[in-house]
Amino acid sequence: MLNEGESHENSSVHQQLRVLQGTIEIANQMQTIAHGLSKINVKAHTLNYYPSYLNYSSEFEIEAGDWKDFNQPLLMKEHIEHSIIPNFDMFHFHFLHTLLPNFNDLPIIKAHQKPMLFHHWGSDVRTLNKALEINPYAKAKVSDPHYIESNLRQISTYIPYCIVADHELLRYVEDYYEKIYMIPTSVDIAKYPFIKQQQKKPFIVHAPTNYQIKGSNDIINAITRLQAEFDFDFQLITGTSHHKAKKIYEQADIIIDQLHIGTYGLLAVECMALGKPTICHISDYMKEHYPDDLPIISANPNTIYQVLRNTLQNQDQLPSISVQSRNYAMKHHDHMKNSQKLLQVYKEILSKNERGAS
Repeated sequence: MLNEGESHENSSVHQQLRVLQGTIEIANQMQTIAHGLSKINVKAHTLNYYPSYLNYSSEFEIEAGDWKDFNQPLLMKEHIEHSIIPNFDMFHFHFLHTLLPNFNDLPIIKAHQKPMLFHHWGSDVRTLNKALEINPYAKAKVSDPHYIESNLRQISTYIPYCIVADHELLRYVEDYYEKIYMIPTSVDIAKYPFIKQQQKKPFIVHAPTNYQIKGSNDIINAITRLQAEFDFDFQLITGTSHHKAKKIYEQADIIIDQLHIGTYGLLAVECMALGKPTICHISDYMKEHYPDDLPIISANPNTIYQVLRNTLQNQDQLPSISVQSRNYAMKHHDHMKNSQKLLQVYKEILSKNERGAS
């Protein structure tokens, strides 16, 4: 059952809700969510076991290698059970990762009658066979669907609730959870100032985290062909911290995201918040489910050359797309609006948990 952040207030909910998010930072979402929640009287903490080159911040970090090599697993289990679980009212997990390997902490948290929520983001639940049903260009990072399905079955045994960002992700989880909430990806709008196009020579940027999934080879081939026809600059951003990459996005006129997934992710949201015209593959299925005011310029591997060519030929349309992009991000992806939705989800789950415990 799909629910978009509805809730029934319950007076017994803690005055200041204590939430632990973990244990992997996906596109800076844990920190963005925690920042928004902190402004509405929620004590939200983040725990990241897998720091990456993107260098997203988190309050607590543990390198994955250190975790795997930890030589006293029973001691760690006891620490989690006696020093972590009692100090939080809600556990909000992300991307198929929890406090202990193989989800061994979930029965412990459940035994303590602490509610849990899973937040799925993309490749953690996307299976290629199901993706291809609605998107002929789909690709998936995980090749074995049984691995994903097994994880979802195990998690949903203990956790009846999850969050996804859109209808594409809903398709992969709807058979597992009792209730699914839909909350869009979030950005702190204040950190993404609207920047108008200034230079006469267009500056195009592409920042792939995965060449295959992003369709980078097709993008680079199209750029190479177009450089013989148009005068523009192009930069490929790889292996760069998020902070440094953002500085480059601020200077760009056109940003290319991905050509295969069929939905847009955080990069596109950040670029729209900056007022940057963004090219990204939006499947026909998702065009029916996204808001009508979506300003993204859609392209797939077969059309990227022509879409870029049309964009460069019609640069007079970019200022209008820029304003539309900024307005769309403010309307749908403002982290304060989404934090309010998330708080209502928390309250609803806590209320159900208390009724079940009584």
